[in-house]
Amino acid sequence: MKINELAKMTQINAETIRMYRKMGFLHPEQQENGYYDYSIADFSSLVYLRKMREYGMSLTDISNYENSARPTDLIQMLEKEEKTIRKQMEVLKERQRFIRFEKRHVKESIETGEESVQVLQSIDDKLDYYGEDVIMNALQQLDARSIYLTTTSCLRIGQDVLNGKIEDREIAMEAGIGLYRFMIERKHLTVPEHAVIVPNGICLSQMVSLRNCERINILQLAPMMTYAKKNHRTFLSDTTGYLARIRHDEIGVIFDFRIRACIEKNHISDAETK
Repeated sequence: MKINELAKMTQINAETIRMYRKMGFLHPEQQENGYYDYSIADFSSLVYLRKMREYGMSLTDISNYENSARPTDLIQMLEKEEKTIRKQMEVLKERQRFIRFEKRHVKESIETGEESVQVLQSIDDKLDYYGEDVIMNALQQLDARSIYLTTTSCLRIGQDVLNGKIEDREIAMEAGIGLYRFMIERKHLTVPEHAVIVPNGICLSQMVSLRNCERINILQLAPMMTYAKKNHRTFLSDTTGYLARIRHDEIGVIFDFRIRACIEKNHISDAETK
């Protein structure tokens, strides 16, 4: 059969089939006019090759096996691919875990709203890092290539402000990155130095919408601060934050942060930390 017929039958691109022929996987008979006549044997070879490729094997490994006199080589190759798949499954399960975690955060953020306050139990100590050098060192120690799945942008507003006067005044704040202690310990890593810790416990939380991550008006914190004062609670930590959404309007970018601060420490665990 012609290469186009084989391509149509197998749904494999003709150029790919031609590449496989040049690599020695297929052995069609070359006719006088220079074209190749592919046989049912070539069809069988192509189907087998693609099956091995679906297992994740490289063309080099497949070629080495087909030219090997030891049939047990395939078992070793399959075991190697099975091990790779197990590792990939672990990564995917971890990713799925944090997608659920992200959905939970977003859902709670939507339910909170800007004018309301949520009283919630945190799931573990939150470790936040601020300042270029501190963030750089933390990311290097934690391996930035794999840690972004577990981190979020965060905002630091001092507890002295939270426990202070509610007034129309702009103050400076810090933006950084943060993650929970259990996320570091699960990877068997050492907690980087200079973390600003928001302890596990009961927290007050609210949403704030910001045009930048450097300054905020204290009036935007009024819901949390008013709730604490009315209920005779004192903030025991600076704020941490979770960047729930980035959106754009005709003026520019808007950052929707869900901020929180601890008002009561405890050691209650959460299923997410196990």
